[in-house]
Amino acid sequence: MGIRRTVLPMGANFGDLDGDGWLDAYFGTGQPDLATLVPNRVFRNAEGRRFEDVTTSGGFGHLQKGHGIAFGDIDHDGDQDIFVTVGGAYEGDGYANVLFENPGHGHRWLTLRLSGTRSSRDARHARVGIEVETGSESRTIHRVLGTGGSFGASSSQLEVGLGKASKVIAVTVDWPVSGRSRYQGFSLDRVYRLEEGQTDPTEVPTVPFKLGGVTAPPPSDE
Repeated sequence: MGIRRTVLPMGANFGDLDGDGWLDAYFGTGQPDLATLVPNRVFRNAEGRRFEDVTTSGGFGHLQKGHGIAFGDIDHDGDQDIFVTVGGAYEGDGYANVLFENPGHGHRWLTLRLSGTRSSRDARHARVGIEVETGSESRTIHRVLGTGGSFGASSSQLEVGLGKASKVIAVTVDWPVSGRSRYQGFSLDRVYRLEEGQTDPTEVPTVPFKLGGVTAPPPSDE
């Protein structure tokens, strides 16, 4: 699978960097010893066939020790950004935390906010299947609602890349208490709320925004 190597992780988490529907892996590396300087590593899931090391090409190879790693759509544009807590266990091994803004890859997406009534309010551990149509084929993308791997807490909403999907056929949720529900009526590139016991999804309006610097004022004529 392309990951038979020593990585030395302290923290790890999983998300979809390029929105193709396959989960990629981010490993925060290092150990408390100040002499340990190894780059954090990122592996892209190549459609379930193997993992590709994109540490260098994606600019993820910080030497500072990686701890908490969180995937989440911070700027509401449909792709997952990454926030990483870096720095070591000793006072002299500090470093500013880093935020990687996802530039986007032109793929379709769907964000789901699950709300339990009989199950827990945040619907933790619910299993979700998103059936999409891509050309003449169909595909089901599976997710489990949670915060991800160790040393990190990803977004509590499901942010799912759909690749080159042309249509969302249906979403199936296996609620921890009440069991399976099937929902239809989704548009691509939208945010929806699904409530346990309800039959229809509710669209949630969101407004994307730009991370980073402040727009400079226009030059004065004076």
